[in-house]
Amino acid sequence: MTTPLKIIRIGILVFPDCVASSAVVPFDVFNIANVVVQYRPAAEHVRFVVRWASQRGEHVTIKDGLSFPTQPVSAGEYDVLIVPGVEHENSHDVAGVLERLGAERDALRDFAGSGGLIASNCSGTFLLAEAGLLDGRRATTSWWLSKYFGKRYPKVALDADELIVRDGAFLSSGGATSYIDLGLWLVGHFGGEALRQMTAKILVADSHRASQTPYIASAIVQGDGHAVVERARRWLNQRMDQEWNMVELAAHCNTSSRTLLRRFQKAVGLSPVQYTQQLRVERAKALLESTTLSLEDITARCGYANVSTFSTVFKRWAQVTPREYRGRFGLRA
Repeated sequence: MTTPLKIIRIGILVFPDCVASSAVVPFDVFNIANVVVQYRPAAEHVRFVVRWASQRGEHVTIKDGLSFPTQPVSAGEYDVLIVPGVEHENSHDVAGVLERLGAERDALRDFAGSGGLIASNCSGTFLLAEAGLLDGRRATTSWWLSKYFGKRYPKVALDADELIVRDGAFLSSGGATSYIDLGLWLVGHFGGEALRQMTAKILVADSHRASQTPYIASAIVQGDGHAVVERARRWLNQRMDQEWNMVELAAHCNTSSRTLLRRFQKAVGLSPVQYTQQLRVERAKALLESTTLSLEDITARCGYANVSTFSTVFKRWAQVTPREYRGRFGLRA
């Protein structure tokens, strides 16, 4: 007796401000799974039928200039509706984009309860939360937006350490490239673990990633999106290897040192000096892990005049010395 082919219908919601890769790459993941499944036992056969979907007409052009042929988002039309990330440079940008996505919020509300899964990637989880669909539920999003997400949506149980979180009919994934993990999760959910593993091998993707923790650089986690704070952060990020003072920083932000310090502390949880120290330590970690530069060279690139001062700051934030940190990777200090 022939086992019937299981058809899984997947819609990828596209809109002008969506991240191109998170709308395109999942399409490729499912296409590869469709090829791999041909080499699996007949009892495991599944086929993923993927379409781009929208509430904005037959063609949607995004900021990159890519144009997508789309079908309407209809409840019952798809087994899964994937929500790509939202284009942004900082948390303040996300808020502005969300205001323009009323049609998408309505589409998600209509689709919810249809029996299908809604799966979001990265900042796309903001769109689900903005639609009120995640209140009282667990979810994850990009780690660097986690603080802002928590303040904006206090009714959502955010677990930003997790790479994939499922709560009922809602599935969310972490930072940008977790769209691959999201696609693989869906492949495994509908096609089985063996298909997921083989698809991951073809993609040369790590099929065992479960957490965002190894990728978190706490110094760049976005705060509450206040324009003055984001202006200050950008200025500091560009001057990691330079000396600066609060008077210069406040002047750049067109505010007083006292006001800037208060707003920065409230949004980031650190003073500008502490923030810069954390940022420099994150940069030092990357250099210690990926280069053979001496501690003297790394110290200079991170804005410190001598190794002793740098080592003190590094140990304060990393809880180990630079030499001990490099030793973890079997590298010479």
